[in-house]
Amino acid sequence: MDEYYAAIRRLPGFLRRPLEDLSPRQAQTIHEIHLRSGRPVVLTCADGQFCLPGQGAGQGGPTLTHAQLQECFYSLCEHSVHSYEQQLARGFFTLPGGHRVGVAGLFHMQGQAMKGLCTVTSLNIRIARTVTGELPAPLRDHLLGPFRGLVLVGPPGSGKTTLLRGVSALLSRAGKKVAVVDERMEIWPCGPGGFAAPVPMHCDVLSGCDKREGVISALRSLGPQVILCDELGDEGDFAAVCAGSKGGVSFVCTVHGDAVEAVEQRFCATRDQLAKSFSCIGLLAGANRPGAVQQVCWL
Repeated sequence: MDEYYAAIRRLPGFLRRPLEDLSPRQAQTIHEIHLRSGRPVVLTCADGQFCLPGQGAGQGGPTLTHAQLQECFYSLCEHSVHSYEQQLARGFFTLPGGHRVGVAGLFHMQGQAMKGLCTVTSLNIRIARTVTGELPAPLRDHLLGPFRGLVLVGPPGSGKTTLLRGVSALLSRAGKKVAVVDERMEIWPCGPGGFAAPVPMHCDVLSGCDKREGVISALRSLGPQVILCDELGDEGDFAAVCAGSKGGVSFVCTVHGDAVEAVEQRFCATRDQLAKSFSCIGLLAGANRPGAVQQVCWL
């Protein structure tokens, strides 16, 4: 439950205090905090959503003014927005401990790329919790032997990153050399003082770097047997994995989706093409059972 209090630590007092006043039992169920200009503060847990009580009047609960939302944004950035410019250009930034803050608002565009943030209209704080994922025994045994690769598929909040963290620990305990390409700094969060949590013994982490560059760097200098990547986004990411797998390295990756077919659609690839780099696809159960695999499709 410490993760909840760590995630809200940087918020200004007017909001942090009522969040701290929630009962410990209630706090440990929360996995998202939604802050929107002119709207109530909405908390999301496994059972649904509810508004934060006790800050004033408003439809469904207290509302945040636009000025208060900007104060929350600057407070979360510790009044050093330029330190997060690279992440903000992708619509989020990551707090110590791996808590991701999604950002919506008016962005400055250069061509089709987001280059800067002009104003913030909403924030979504996703709380990174230390939860043990559930790997089916056949899949766990498969990972401990020689394998081509594994793709974990699930919608937001289904525990893909949580399970990836557990897989890295499992492989490390088995004596396999693991490299983690942690572009969004959520799998094993790292800051100036080191890692927020102990990293497995045989695990090297490349934090904050582009997935494709991270894969190349790991292959060139770290000598991994397995490379882990969170959230492959497009055909370019898939191409980097395919290139790495040709060198004899296994990959464990995650993809957003609610069906096994999402992997084929995301990368415009057939089952036969996927089978060259991956031996199976694991479909996660969803937000009600974060980190649990409900279906395994062998390729």
